Amino acid sequence: MQLYTDSLLNDLAGQPDGQESMLRQMARGPERNVLEHLGQLFSQVASPVQDRWADSLRSTDNRRFFQGFGEAVSAAFLAKSGWSIVDLCAPRPCLLLKHQDGRTMHMVTLAFLKHPPRLEDERARETLARVVNRADSDRRITILVHKWNPHPFDPEPVRRCVDVWLAAIKKGEWKGRYATYEDDHVKIEFALTDEPTLEGQGSVAFLLAPPNGLHALDVVESRLVYEIDNLVSMAPEGTSILVSMVTNTAWGLPPGLVRSLFYGRPIWSIADGHPENRKFAFTRGDDPALFHEDRYHPVSGVLVVDRPQQRGPCGRAYLNPWSSATLRASDINAPTFSTVRPEADKGLHVMRWTP
Repeated sequence: MQLYTDSLLNDLAGQPDGQESMLRQMARGPERNVLEHLGQLFSQVASPVQDRWADSLRSTDNRRFFQGFGEAVSAAFLAKSGWSIVDLCAPRPCLLLKHQDGRTMHMVTLAFLKHPPRLEDERARETLARVVNRADSDRRITILVHKWNPHPFDPEPVRRCVDVWLAAIKKGEWKGRYATYEDDHVKIEFALTDEPTLEGQGSVAFLLAPPNGLHALDVVESRLVYEIDNLVSMAPEGTSILVSMVTNTAWGLPPGLVRSLFYGRPIWSIADGHPENRKFAFTRGDDPALFHEDRYHPVSGVLVVDRPQQRGPCGRAYLNPWSSATLRASDINAPTFSTVRPEADKGLHVMRWTP
């Protein structure tokens, strides 16, 4: 059975509709090659999975299509690392995977279908990032937008605020590393990090703003906890579970808050200005964190997938070092946050990103 024929994709691309479907958008746009790659994966999976995907991945209903799309894209990151998709599994609509070395794993996909951001707001935030990027700062700056009402954005007052703040820090007149700017339309918080600004590099480490922002992180955390509680309580003893979270746009979530959600706060970190060399040390402690919970030990990791503008699906994986069924960085064909040096006698795991 073939998932997408050229004639089917051409028909989809040529059909007008009042409420645009994601499938038709992809069939007529640059992501058509993503559909073709999923068609190749479709030919390699077990028959029950083919039956499920044949229904969802050809649907013009966005919710049904995107759930199937999320499952297939997540499976693709694993298929390239030696895993085969061998069956559907319970208790949820999930996939049973088997590695070529004999290991098995259940993968459950949570699809988050979000409205694309307003173009005007995106341009205004890009302007904000450019302005702060030009700031003369020896350490990088994070930007957190707490409030953003639609308005004609003037970056000059923000630029002056940042310049005054950095000048006061250099003179020793400013206590702490935070500053805020607020007017009738926006409320912005700036934080100075410990990461040095390298030559030729902008000052902005990341910018977090609505509609993604902290609300998105709250939604992610609530759904993760709810779904994992159900999975772990109903899954057979000894089941290894990988959770994938997939969204149709860029997540825009702050890396530090995502790490804290899974691992808690690090007890120390080391950085030399190069992200690939940065290391973090974690222990199981009193911090509320998903991977710290004893009942979540079957969860071997979380695969996070999004679709930044004008790019295909991008994935990154957070592995659980305290899982009863740990995964290796080589098990997922994506950047992986994993252990590079376990110190079991101290209960310590030194972790970093592995390309």
